[in-house]
Amino acid sequence: MKLDVRLSKNIMENEEGMNHLWIRIFPDEASGIHKAEMDIQLPAGVYRSPNLNGYPEKEANRILLDLSTDLEVWIELYTQGETPCGEETIAVTLYSGDSEYVKVVRIRLVNVDDMDSVEIDEQVIKRLKELGIPHDIPHQKESEFVIIEPKVLDMGSNKYAYLEKKYRVDY
Repeated sequence: MKLDVRLSKNIMENEEGMNHLWIRIFPDEASGIHKAEMDIQLPAGVYRSPNLNGYPEKEANRILLDLSTDLEVWIELYTQGETPCGEETIAVTLYSGDSEYVKVVRIRLVNVDDMDSVEIDEQVIKRLKELGIPHDIPHQKESEFVIIEPKVLDMGSNKYAYLEKKYRVDY
């Protein structure tokens, strides 16, 4: 079994930052194991949304996988408040049968002023756009009207606007 873990950006803003984690699973066909659980350990101050694929998750945030079909997992990572800057690791562990497979990827949390050295993995961004992962709008049964606020795109003239233009994923 092999895991490939990639980030869309090598660095992430330490305050209100966002990144995507692309995990690909290459199962060993001869093992005959089809069920697995995935755990993702994040540095302090970095959080994740439920997996963007919609796979079921346990209460402990372990993702349940069927290795005959579920071969890639997408996770959106984010920071909320100010998180200490520095080099950190993200560990992805796949539990399958009696075996466990671990892959570690490094990420650097930086102040927004230090985003000049950002490297964007174009293959990750291209694949994310190809998937067009839907974001469901919650339906309200009590009301017959649904109000959807328009998207506000502010690709202003700040020195990091080029990053938003390049990295933005519209759903």
